[in-house]
Amino acid sequence: MRLSVAKMLQRAVKRSSVCLALLALWGCNLSRAGHVLPTASPLPADPAAGWMAIAPGIEVREMDLPVASLLARGTMVVVRLDPATVTLRVHYTPGEAHSLAEWQQALPEAQIIVNGAFFDEANRALGLLVSDGQVYGRSFTGFGGMLQVDGAGMRVRSLVTEPYQGESLWQAVQAFPLLLEGGTLAAQGPGFDERSRRTWVGQDRFGRILFGATHNLIGLADLQAWLLGTDLDLTIAFALDGGRSTGMTIRTPAYQRVLPSFDRLPSVIAIYRP
Repeated sequence: MRLSVAKMLQRAVKRSSVCLALLALWGCNLSRAGHVLPTASPLPADPAAGWMAIAPGIEVREMDLPVASLLARGTMVVVRLDPATVTLRVHYTPGEAHSLAEWQQALPEAQIIVNGAFFDEANRALGLLVSDGQVYGRSFTGFGGMLQVDGAGMRVRSLVTEPYQGESLWQAVQAFPLLLEGGTLAAQGPGFDERSRRTWVGQDRFGRILFGATHNLIGLADLQAWLLGTDLDLTIAFALDGGRSTGMTIRTPAYQRVLPSFDRLPSVIAIYRP
């Protein structure tokens, strides 16, 4: 299905608070086989910086956001992954969305589940999505980012400076906008001042993959500035679907945390221990 430009903009604004044109696509997968990925060298957790090791290759940290109110402080839940130790998979049920709790029940071995791609009103993922080697849709062109897994490991990539060229991928999810690129602020666009719940993914200078989620309302411009000003050492980051879709579950023997999504989700990113 190909949406008109007007409808794409209308739906993008409704779901993401960012005015960018999208292509609507579809596909499906919920199997549980995965790939063990050799990449970044393991680095020790840093308790002094607030990191807590909750499983081999998985750390979590709760960070303050500059959006505190009289009732509560603003917080961002951040998980940091060693790509050499964990497995990342993208799960997708095209045309059918599930609550985060239902995804947890369907994927009991997943230690982290994060909402991923934008989707249209028919619950079809937007952009390129790859689930266990099966490809759905078409890549964004000239904007956004991609989280991918291939034979070289997992990484976060800019679709602006490194467009997708049809290479074979094991797992992938695309979203927008870019927040950081080359360790500095990416270009801003319409909707960057609109405040909403946010989910993002990035990669640091050591090759580790980081996910962050908050139910506090924050604009994309403020999120950019916050990411750049932290000690996360990110070289690249982009926003995943935000607003009512924002959701993250962390479920290890040592730590449990849930930020429930308010919308049902046709696709999620899941992290496993091999």
